[in-house]
Amino acid sequence: MPSRIIKTKAVVLRTRRLGETSKLVTLYTEDEGKLKATAKGARKPKSKFGGALELMTEVQVVCYLRDERELQTLSDCDALRAFPDLLKDLERLSFGSAACELVDRLTVERDPNRRLYRCLAGVLVGLEEVGRRQVEPLFWYFQLRAAEALGYRPELHHCTSCRTLLEGEWLWFSAALGGGLCARCGTAAAGIRVAGDSFRLLAGLQDLSAYQPEAIPTVPARRGEIRSMLRSFLEYHGGQHSHLKSLDFLESVAVK
Repeated sequence: MPSRIIKTKAVVLRTRRLGETSKLVTLYTEDEGKLKATAKGARKPKSKFGGALELMTEVQVVCYLRDERELQTLSDCDALRAFPDLLKDLERLSFGSAACELVDRLTVERDPNRRLYRCLAGVLVGLEEVGRRQVEPLFWYFQLRAAEALGYRPELHHCTSCRTLLEGEWLWFSAALGGGLCARCGTAAAGIRVAGDSFRLLAGLQDLSAYQPEAIPTVPARRGEIRSMLRSFLEYHGGQHSHLKSLDFLESVAVK
């Protein structure tokens, strides 16, 4: 089958060396979903790709596609937006890397999802502009939007068992049951016990129709349980290969 040439926006999810002068690049594209491609000569000093093929860079790519191949050929690439401020701040860089890893691990190749692409490109912009104490809540917002774009929105407003409103000082969260449980329905066997305030914070983020810097809250005192809720949900629904190493690193360096 002859090659099909595409031109599309993309975010660089991952790169590694290929031979002496080339790169193997994993992209999440706006029109084709995830693609793996070779960028021949990308590591040469005077490469036509320049510095565009760096992690988290939003680019415009021209690519030759063959449906029968897993590895495509990158013909051209221009940087649309780099994020230099992320590279200067370990916490922002870590959350940006985690966002890219999450998309990489929870998607299959050649399965377009423009909504997910917008979520990824948007969170990289947001990570540069929000205040320091908003960085992790913005990542939580991204996780919620990414889960919804992938088709498994967690239930954060009503008990997944009895459908009553999730109210009160203490509630339960079950990844297997798809969200929250009221104090009466929840048990340690069914999920994890979390503060009602944590549920209300996540529900408020989930209800945001679009990213608004002023609407992103500052990090709460009980951040650890919110991390656990989202991580357990995404890893449960993403399957056995969706454990995110970037989040392991984040938990090792972030304030508890």
